[in-house]
Amino acid sequence: MELKIATPTKYADSKIFKAESGFNYFQRGDDFYLDGEATEGQLLAAFAAHNPTAPEQATVADKLQTVGLSVSDLKAALGL
Repeated sequence: MELKIATPTKYADSKIFKAESGFNYFQRGDDFYLDGEATEGQLLAAFAAHNPTAPEQATVADKLQTVGLSVSDLKAALGL
């Protein structure tokens, strides 16, 4: 069953949702959908229970570290 849902008000991750519930979560245009061999109630309950941790944004220091630099190195190179 493919079920169109209201725009989610929380972070949702389609890969984690699929692994946890066995159902699909996707966006088509501006609309959001749940899909799977289940009733509407089962799909909505699975989505309501879905609560993954939002991905952390890498800091500037983290990004610099991936290329072997530090914030201090960058400041020195810029003359700051």
